[in-house]
Amino acid sequence: MLPTAVAATLVVTAAGITMAQTAAGEQRTTRAAATVLDLDATQVVAVREAQAAEVATTVEIAERRQAAVLQTSAVKGRVEAKQRAARVAARKAAEEKKRQAAEKKRKARVAAARAKAERASHRWVRAIRTGLLTSDFGPRWGKTHDGLDIGASTGTPLYAMSKGTVILSDEVFSFGNKVEIRYWDGTVSWYGHLSRRDVRTGDTVMPGDQVGLVGNTGHSFGSHLHLEIHPTGGDNPVDPAPWLRQRGIMVG
Repeated sequence: MLPTAVAATLVVTAAGITMAQTAAGEQRTTRAAATVLDLDATQVVAVREAQAAEVATTVEIAERRQAAVLQTSAVKGRVEAKQRAARVAARKAAEEKKRQAAEKKRKARVAAARAKAERASHRWVRAIRTGLLTSDFGPRWGKTHDGLDIGASTGTPLYAMSKGTVILSDEVFSFGNKVEIRYWDGTVSWYGHLSRRDVRTGDTVMPGDQVGLVGNTGHSFGSHLHLEIHPTGGDNPVDPAPWLRQRGIMVG
């Protein structure tokens, strides 16, 4: 069968179509006989080429439509992917900003806590909380008495006056049980005649940490604390009284 449009060009109608209507209203169609012409080889080839061209055109149109649909889908996919990526990036940026803000607050709290702890560690407290001053700094019995003697009962607690490091905790001739502390400002204090030492050399101490107990060991004539102050850490004692008063921790 040839396509209708093509076949129509090859059919020669000898007579037109006539229609007649009977008295009863029925229609009757009389079709004239049609004469179909025989096609030669050239015409057959032309017809087949026309058919192939029509099919190719139909296929091409379908392919173009499919390509357009695929292209539209690809463009839409890329747009959606960009939108998803933008949403993800925005969410991550917000999370990172939130994390950084939280980290900043945490560091600020840590820094504030450290500053507070540092200030607290640099405060000064009394070496002994009860006692009576029995001997001042200065000449005594023909030589210099290098510290203050604070009389107190054996076993009375003794405390580190600020943050520092124990540089000596040992039994020393004439001092008996002795503790030396180097504080954060370089000052060294000597505690002598202790009945007990509660720290070891190398220990870190904070203001108010107990370092020992009052005693009567070494060259002593009664239970007391012998306290010396060496501002630069060497064997250069100064009168402890003014030094203690400046820090509000005078004892006795």
